[in-house]
Amino acid sequence: MGVFLMLLSSLFFTLSTFFGKVVSNSTEMNAVVTSFVRYFLGTVGLGAFMAYRGISFRPVRKRPVLIRSALNASALILLTSSLNYTTITNANMIHLTYPVFVFLLARFVTGEKLKPTAFIYLFLILVGSYIVSDPHLGSINMGDLISFASAFFAGTSILYLTQARRTESSIIIVFYLMLIGTFLNFPLVIDDLGLLSMDSAGIVLLAAGTGFLGQVFTTEGFKYVDSATGSMLSSSRMVMAAVIGYVFLAEPLNLRIISGIILISIALFGVSGYGKVLREKFKNKISVE
Repeated sequence: MGVFLMLLSSLFFTLSTFFGKVVSNSTEMNAVVTSFVRYFLGTVGLGAFMAYRGISFRPVRKRPVLIRSALNASALILLTSSLNYTTITNANMIHLTYPVFVFLLARFVTGEKLKPTAFIYLFLILVGSYIVSDPHLGSINMGDLISFASAFFAGTSILYLTQARRTESSIIIVFYLMLIGTFLNFPLVIDDLGLLSMDSAGIVLLAAGTGFLGQVFTTEGFKYVDSATGSMLSSSRMVMAAVIGYVFLAEPLNLRIISGIILISIALFGVSGYGKVLREKFKNKISVE
């Protein structure tokens, strides 16, 4: 069940970027409007549910919740913004390098020691991202750079999520993410909201809705799988984005893209610790037999 839910979450997150790209390509609106609608509807929906169930809106420790919310919301804003300039393949692939930033920044936020292998994974990430972006002097793709920035913010937000989870419930954490995300998004989409029409509203809602469902399935999926397995399953977004982008948006799917996917996947495999999990499972199976 957990594997299915994690794969389903990857699919919905990928579809969210796909619909965001459609908004950017087929309307005059910025793709960031999709993240605003996701956060706004999430704030209203969760707020109403919490009020109905009598759940307190007051976090036990405000600082980690607010910092995590601001960082994670910024990551999504940057990711959706990158869709205005680059392919959904590149946007998803480069964004999914965020676990390496968790490795690199953990010492400064949580005091965890940095493992030497982190630099190997960082090197693979940088090489993979370079291959995918295929930069040339004077013609670096702005969307790829924005997506890389989104990975940095996403990785940092996870470190503060670890702190927030020690005292807060999931619904409090998600609610403040939606609330702060709404306020951070609003100044960026004031003009775009005036461009909403009956034709474009449907695509925007699809982008927001699939993104919200992706978050729900991720939350549920991690109840059944360990963090290493969940991280590896989440990286399936790279393949899904490459296929969807190639089939529906005529985005390139060549040796360069495939090579980047392989290098980044190897790095994520190492960062997630999934290899260690497999070895432990294999040892336990041998000992039982």
